[in-house]
Amino acid sequence: MNLTDLLRPLDLIFKRCQIRYAVIGGYAVAAWGEERATRDIDLLCSAGCSKALVDAMNEEHLRFEHRIGDYDDPISEVIRIEMGAVTDPSEVDILIGIRNAPPGIFDRIHTINVDGLAIPVASPEDLVILKLLGGSARDLEDAKSVVQVQGKKLDLNLVRQLCPEHLRQNLQKLIES
Repeated sequence: MNLTDLLRPLDLIFKRCQIRYAVIGGYAVAAWGEERATRDIDLLCSAGCSKALVDAMNEEHLRFEHRIGDYDDPISEVIRIEMGAVTDPSEVDILIGIRNAPPGIFDRIHTINVDGLAIPVASPEDLVILKLLGGSARDLEDAKSVVQVQGKKLDLNLVRQLCPEHLRQNLQKLIES
């Protein structure tokens, strides 16, 4: 299944439940940085919406798993959905509430139209911070890609302002590389 085939039914659920969301992860990196292979879709929505989402997904008979993080987990909740053929399913991860995520992230969403679907994508500035929060080698390469491709279009003042204190040194190294 392609991106729009996967997102279209979920987009309808988000709209019906009046929940704002944004594409993050590999597809967002492809929008703002270098394209890379990815098989899953990562979405972000704000904390407090999981009951409505779970109820709507049950109504739609979607195959999903809902996990609630521990107190010290950086992600409050994750809903992992399997869509498509049972023999080769595609995964969609809905991350609900990320600790230290940039405030106002849903106010800076960019909409990208793909095959008639308006897809909300996290801004490049927010994506850099989310990738720094992720902290894996892949996440840091993704953040570097966004910084390099966006160049002067990236609002570094906003990134610095939104970046959590404990990540500022990593951000500076990223900018200087």
